[in-house]
Amino acid sequence: MKKARDHALKLRHRFSRRALLLGAGQAGLFGLLAWRLRQLQIMETSEYRLLSDENRVNRQLTAPVRGAIFDRFGAAIAEDKENLRVLVIPAYCKSLAAALAEISTIVPVTAADKDRIMRASRRRSRYLPILVTEGLTWQQFALLNVLAPQFPGVQTDRASYRHYSDARSAAHVVGYVGMAGKGEVDQDPVMRIPGFRIGKTGIEKGLDRELRGHAGSRSYEVDAHGRIVRELGSIPSEPGKDVVLALDHELQALALDRLASQRRGSLVALDCTTGDVLVMVSTPSFDPNEIAFKADAKRWAALATGPDEPLNNRAAAGLYPPGSTFKVVNALAGLTAGVITPEERITCKGGYFFGNHFFHCWKTHGPIALHDAIKSSCDVYFYETAHRLGIDRLAVTGRALGLGQTHDSELAGLKAGVMPDTAWKRATLGAPWYAGETISCGIGQGYVLATPLELAVVVARIASGKVIVPRFVRPQGSGAQPPLAPLPIDPVHLQLVRDGMSAVVNEKGGTATRSALTIPGMPGMLMGGKTGTAQAFGHGSKRHFTGWEAQPHSLFIAFAPVDAPRYAVACVVEHGGYGAHTAAPIVHDIMTELLLRDPAAKPAFAASNPAGALSALADAGTAR
Repeated sequence: MKKARDHALKLRHRFSRRALLLGAGQAGLFGLLAWRLRQLQIMETSEYRLLSDENRVNRQLTAPVRGAIFDRFGAAIAEDKENLRVLVIPAYCKSLAAALAEISTIVPVTAADKDRIMRASRRRSRYLPILVTEGLTWQQFALLNVLAPQFPGVQTDRASYRHYSDARSAAHVVGYVGMAGKGEVDQDPVMRIPGFRIGKTGIEKGLDRELRGHAGSRSYEVDAHGRIVRELGSIPSEPGKDVVLALDHELQALALDRLASQRRGSLVALDCTTGDVLVMVSTPSFDPNEIAFKADAKRWAALATGPDEPLNNRAAAGLYPPGSTFKVVNALAGLTAGVITPEERITCKGGYFFGNHFFHCWKTHGPIALHDAIKSSCDVYFYETAHRLGIDRLAVTGRALGLGQTHDSELAGLKAGVMPDTAWKRATLGAPWYAGETISCGIGQGYVLATPLELAVVVARIASGKVIVPRFVRPQGSGAQPPLAPLPIDPVHLQLVRDGMSAVVNEKGGTATRSALTIPGMPGMLMGGKTGTAQAFGHGSKRHFTGWEAQPHSLFIAFAPVDAPRYAVACVVEHGGYGAHTAAPIVHDIMTELLLRDPAAKPAFAASNPAGALSALADAGTAR
């Protein structure tokens, strides 16, 4: 019995210890739970309230209205228009594929768009909205809003799209907008707004930061399905700045029409006193509306890969041998270096021997001085001048006149031509310069290349005697512009060359007398110029050209009026034949229009800039 009582007592004590340990453990666990609850509900309440709000609150960036682009007289060339869109937020959709199917019953959604949306939903946060389609009609937009409660995760939106007026004539200068590329998306949070577009070429790209503006934001309370319950607040976007170009849009259209008969060509007209680019056209052109909004893939491919490269701005990026237009540069270099004088006569026998090579002239001129050498475009005279100069001294004057330079500019895509010298050839080709190469360069062949814009700068600098820099955007404000620096060339030498250029057009024996100005009501109005006919193959080219491509390029540079130069024009027609036959008549017509309209003498438009008529549109936000 005693053993039984002892055993029972031991069991009772053991049970008491277990109960005590179990109770202590339970108390500890409950204490830990209470501590954790206190930490969650009291100590960290603000943090978890914020996380809760993030599930309840949807914050969206709002795209700013892009600044408008005007011509010098206030004609709108590029501006934003209202764009009705539909977007989807994958996280709030029961099934993204089902949501897209429901949307497609009201708005056509292509298979390519569906594939794009599905890929985007896998690549990025499912809480970010994805653009389904845009350019909705008002009826489609209204119906989607009416059916909104039935479409979880689907929302409509009022944004803007870029519209270009009279688009073809200014397409290469203004450029166009497009979706940000992979390398651009992370540069600015605004790039992640569905459907947001940035400048891709031209002024749109060169001044994209100014035109783009800054994004705003809107906050919404949403339910579990992502439907908007109410708006909580907003920060307005900052519209982009308006831009006023130096272009005369009507003259642009006239110039493009005048070049329409040519397969490829370009023309640039400058104000000789300010550098304003009044006209810059390139043909063939294109309509930026076709690729800036709801671009068709086939149309884009045709533009990007077409044999005539319509997207290429030939006026700013086309590189051509300047041909005989370069002779005015050679003449000024020779006068500056003192290797020729105005009175010296150099005998032309129809060609020029150098070493064992014979360089042809287009005719036999006999003994000829500077004035007549420019007027009749004698090759031999300028072969000899270049030989006396050497390429390095010739290059110094060429660069002083604007060759081989892009100039700081608001226009994206400018290219610099080539004004070669001995250092350039060694650095570029790893070879020494040969004297015979200087002979070819003396008449604008060989390694010498220039853009039409550069040629317009050359003639503007010769005409004005100033360091003209092309200006695409007119300065805003009333502040006086700093005076232009004088050219580092003797004004007497400049006048000698101007007289020779006047003789090209206005004296018997000049190469462009058929393009002399005859403007009703403007008797005595004279234009000076220089023709150029350039071989259409590069230095050392082994390609054999046939047919149209075998024809030389046609060039003409000009300024007017001769007695008080105001306008400078350069034209290049690819494979157009002789400069006097093709390019000179085109310049004659455009110069006539310039003098009749006299755009540089008229008051220019000033941008008001708050951001234009659609400033409220950027913050319209989600219409649901």
